[in-house]
Amino acid sequence: MPPTTPAGRAQRVLAVMAFTVIGVSALAIVVLLVCQAVGVPASAFTTGPLKVLGVLPLPGLAIGLLLVIASLVTAVVARSRANRG
Repeated sequence: MPPTTPAGRAQRVLAVMAFTVIGVSALAIVVLLVCQAVGVPASAFTTGPLKVLGVLPLPGLAIGLLLVIASLVTAVVARSRANRG
């Protein structure tokens, strides 16, 4: 088994950013579901902060996925450099 390489700063930052973006998006989805379950009228979702919460998960999850892919690429590159020498 090859020795494990310590995570670099870029890899740690990408992982934290991905976790944060995906977590905020998931929290926004939960808040929207709770608001609908409580009985907030549909007109409230077209204006104000609930509109922002409705739009937030769409780009948030996509950006989170891109950050996870970038973190994986960073890990693969670091591991291949460690195996070379």
